[in-house]
Amino acid sequence: MQIKVNGRLYNFDDNITLENIINQLNISFPNIIAEVNGEVITKEQFSKTVIENNSVIELIKFVGGG
Repeated sequence: MQIKVNGRLYNFDDNITLENIINQLNISFPNIIAEVNGEVITKEQFSKTVIENNSVIELIKFVGGG
């Protein structure tokens, strides 16, 4: 199935979770926020959120500094 992540199209297996997508894209930042089809998903929900075909995901990484 096709999913758009940060404006780029990817192909993933059916019944994939948000957590699996983040892992497959090698995103390992501890502070990340996700939005799926306009809905903010908390980090605690990543493993429970099953992504549907043609979903749009925005991943935002927070970086601290001074």
